[in-house]
Amino acid sequence: MNKITLFCFPYAGGSGSIFHEWKKPLSANFDLKPIHYAGRGKRFNEPFYNNMNEAVTDICKLISSQLDDNDYIFFGHSMGGLIAYEVCRKLIENGYKPPLHMFISGIRPPDMIRMRKIHNLPDSKFRKELKKLNGTPREVFENKQLMDIFIPILRSDFKLIEKYKFESMNSKITSNITVMYGTEDNMTKEEMMRWSNFTTKKTQICKFQGGHFFINDKFFEVIDYINQKIVRGEDYYE
Repeated sequence: MNKITLFCFPYAGGSGSIFHEWKKPLSANFDLKPIHYAGRGKRFNEPFYNNMNEAVTDICKLISSQLDDNDYIFFGHSMGGLIAYEVCRKLIENGYKPPLHMFISGIRPPDMIRMRKIHNLPDSKFRKELKKLNGTPREVFENKQLMDIFIPILRSDFKLIEKYKFESMNSKITSNITVMYGTEDNMTKEEMMRWSNFTTKKTQICKFQGGHFFINDKFFEVIDYINQKIVRGEDYYE
């Protein structure tokens, strides 16, 4: 069996490095390729994206240079799920074969993205909002140097989501979608099933115990699910 390339899209504030720990538990059938957004990690010195179109154009350029005849899949959590969807649409429009499978995690469908605007709040209020989301480690909040690095990154990422506008239902992707969400997150199974409107293929749901960042808390379960679904071809959706 040829290796399947697994492109992983980080959530807001994250870099490709958040997926490094995936290598060991992932099946050897996968070739893990974390996506590195501009302005952080390996690309720290590059300017942030101004909008979703910039992000999608940049990432399509990165990914298209790595595509070959082998199958590939996308995994994206939260903001990463939205970007993965838009990148998939762009690749198909440009004549590339679609991903074998899309794992969309922790984000509602594109026509339901409704976020309260926080990216331009003063620092003190912005930090309070970040704490409510419970995705930034306490050690980061307590370290001024780290916060000075992460605040601009997070502002940029939230701006990307908050200014996102879904354009059209006319161009659906042509990949099967697995939608993942946490049982304690503020989204419902019915909302997540609406992802079926955005593909011509199958859409199925998988829920995990936990909140918005269940992919961290249920790290091994998430990876085992991907291994089972793609490598063994097992349909153990709910």
